[in-house]
Amino acid sequence: MESKTIVMISFTIMILLSFSYPSLATENDEDKPLLNSDDEFDAVMAISPSESDYNRNMLESQPQTFFDYLDRCSEKMGPESVKCGTEVRAEILRNKDASRDCCRMIVKAGKECHMQWMKLFFQTYQLKRFSSKRILKSNEIWNRCSTEISSVSPSSSD
Repeated sequence: MESKTIVMISFTIMILLSFSYPSLATENDEDKPLLNSDDEFDAVMAISPSESDYNRNMLESQPQTFFDYLDRCSEKMGPESVKCGTEVRAEILRNKDASRDCCRMIVKAGKECHMQWMKLFFQTYQLKRFSSKRILKSNEIWNRCSTEISSVSPSSSD
């Protein structure tokens, strides 16, 4: 087995054991449990937002000016901006390159627009754990698209 697989299995077992035996989940070296009882655990879980609640709260916390900016960006991209957004998500999640047409729309809207859409995308519950890679992945997409579009001569673009 790969060492990465072994580490992941060990980590998973450790997590499962800490759930099974709350006494294993201790704070520092003082052997003080992180949660004092099952009731406290239930209370913590009760106040944790669901995936949809998290996303709704995140969207509601954004200023209206942010959404106005994103609307203007979408208008610059054109009527196919939703399809392009789907392609960009596929590139991020499945390493499936966005089409040349999508790249053309991204470049047309501009880098700042692309970066703001990526910021919003990586704030969702499903992807927030990858937010540390947001700038890197967003720049990779931008660089690939801008290079691809700038390398196409105007006569061969359509």
